[in-house]
Amino acid sequence: MFNLLVALCLGLIIGWSLHSFFIQLNEPNILNNKMSLTMALEKNSSLLNSSLLKKVMVKTDVKEKNIKEITQKVIPPIDAFSTLLDRGLFSDAIAIYLKSSKKNLPLYHSKFLNYFKTKSLKEPSLAIQEMLKFSEIEPEHYQVSLLLVEIYERRENFKEAIGLIVELIESNFDDKVKELNQKLISSSQKYIKSLKKSNEIHTLIVFLEEQIELGIQTPFYTYTLAEHYIKLKKYLLATELLKELEFDENYGEKSKNLLVSIEKKRETNKEYDYALPLNKEGEHFTIDVTIEDTPLTLLLDTGATLTVINEEKISSLEILNENIMLNTAGGEINAQLKQADSLKVGGLEIMKFQVISSPFQQENADGLLGMNFFKKFKFKINQEEEVLYLSRR
Repeated sequence: MFNLLVALCLGLIIGWSLHSFFIQLNEPNILNNKMSLTMALEKNSSLLNSSLLKKVMVKTDVKEKNIKEITQKVIPPIDAFSTLLDRGLFSDAIAIYLKSSKKNLPLYHSKFLNYFKTKSLKEPSLAIQEMLKFSEIEPEHYQVSLLLVEIYERRENFKEAIGLIVELIESNFDDKVKELNQKLISSSQKYIKSLKKSNEIHTLIVFLEEQIELGIQTPFYTYTLAEHYIKLKKYLLATELLKELEFDENYGEKSKNLLVSIEKKRETNKEYDYALPLNKEGEHFTIDVTIEDTPLTLLLDTGATLTVINEEKISSLEILNENIMLNTAGGEINAQLKQADSLKVGGLEIMKFQVISSPFQQENADGLLGMNFFKKFKFKINQEEEVLYLSRR
């Protein structure tokens, strides 16, 4: 009996020793697994966003709620930012960028620029949207703005490119003014060429006039518009523009040469004292006049005996006859004969000029300039040049 008890005690001691031995063997393995996880995270940041990472963490007793905490400790924000851009997750990358420190901004900017360059070649429309969003955050990022100008030009969105260049010029990039002015002229020349090729004459004139009014690189746009008017044989309008440039440093001599050539082309009209510009409205021409300080636009109508003006425009004129019946396409209408103290057009003035006041309604015109005006002059209407030539009789 005693021997049996001794054997049982020895068995318990040996069993406990074996149990302790195996526990000691397993503990380093667990630690080793945890250390391997940390090394894997540091070596390969892409694991942090993968399902594999979550599985590994569960197996090693790392709870899923701690993923974010471990991610922030293991992966630098700039690496996470780069990974997001590589995957095309622009909005998420922006979120990291907004929280970045100022000292890292140049690095972020460089990565954004490379991303936009690549994106613009594959998906230009999406690249433009993302660059505009970035520009709202960083409006003074010069290189990104220039890249956006380049993309606009590649897509022949010249007006957008020009508008962006103007914004940059007005943003006071003092050290970039010369470069931006050259870029503005280059983009404008491409746009002008495009409009001429598609025969969008009206759009071209409006664009040049808007740029002249804007006041940036005015001599270039003025000279270009004058050249265009010469091709259209609108010599009077071209002359007015070129005279503004006679003393310009860059365009003065060229303007003088063009003025000489215009004079040679207009030799046949030397007999007239006045050359007044006309505006084309459909099949008709209009001219701008002033009646007693009221500016009016009148249709040229050599078939009308008297000049007719919308009664709402000249209600204050002296009435000569209240009951005049006019025959019109719509039937007879009642009108009044009135007298204006003066009518001015161009550089000439007519005193005591009679007009018919009636309910004249026509788009883009306030009335008709009739024969009671033209009979006072020797006149010629040059439809090609869109000019009215006059000399007093």
